[in-house]
Amino acid sequence: MKHTIEYTFLPLLATLVLCACKPEEPVVEKPLYPTVGAINARYSVADTVTVVFAQGNLQYQATTRQWRFASNQYDVIGTGNVLIDTTNSRWIDLFGWGTSGYNDLMPYATDDTSSHYAPGEADIAGTEYDWGQHNAISNGGNKVGQWRTLTYQEWQHLLYYRRDASLHRALATIENVGPAGTDMGGIVLLPDKWELPANVTFNPGSIEGFQTNVYTVGDWNLMQSAGAVFLPAGGYRDGTNVNLVGTYGCYWTASYYTDDSAYELYFQSSGLDFYTTARAAGHSVRLVMNK
Repeated sequence: MKHTIEYTFLPLLATLVLCACKPEEPVVEKPLYPTVGAINARYSVADTVTVVFAQGNLQYQATTRQWRFASNQYDVIGTGNVLIDTTNSRWIDLFGWGTSGYNDLMPYATDDTSSHYAPGEADIAGTEYDWGQHNAISNGGNKVGQWRTLTYQEWQHLLYYRRDASLHRALATIENVGPAGTDMGGIVLLPDKWELPANVTFNPGSIEGFQTNVYTVGDWNLMQSAGAVFLPAGGYRDGTNVNLVGTYGCYWTASYYTDDSAYELYFQSSGLDFYTTARAAGHSVRLVMNK
């Protein structure tokens, strides 16, 4: 019995010793291949979820029922959103909550009747009321269901809880890119992995308002090439009135608050925060794709 016990357990002991000494396999990050219509850098929006941002804010043309991303991250329509009806051939970029076109909830709705906006006490995340889920984006892959809107919780994680979050966001101005050549204020977001390009600077926070960082278009192109995202201050629409373009930004989340309001990310020169507002308000939309 003595020899049986020895020869039964010695190989097991050797195995255990070998296992204890074997180094762990290194974690290799999945390579990020370029995505049509996206800024090619990952952003953490939950502990195990990363996304890429669309190349610009969402835009819509009523006469063709076409959706697209703005050509540049800093592009906004501004007061052009007042020309908002079924016969308008111009593009618009301020939408009521959940107006993806699903169930005839159209992005050019302007009144405050609740039936014109996504209904009930439910998020639009993962539903047809999400602009990116219901629609093909012409310059973003042109397939239904590729893009989506971040939830309130995901925006919070991105801005406040991911690693070094406070060092990866700031207010900024890009010069001469707004309507009629005005300066455009906004938020700069940096990706999880970031290396500052040569010959540009980045100051986190909002201590000097939109002057915390000031970029020429050339400077900004360097930042963008390294993966930075810019959310322009597109103003907001109240009915057919557009206000504070270039100095106030409002972006819808996919999360509801009450049966007639939803969460928004908003910012101005004093900083950024979250708020709740009526679903009829016309806000900007920046879509993402899981990567």
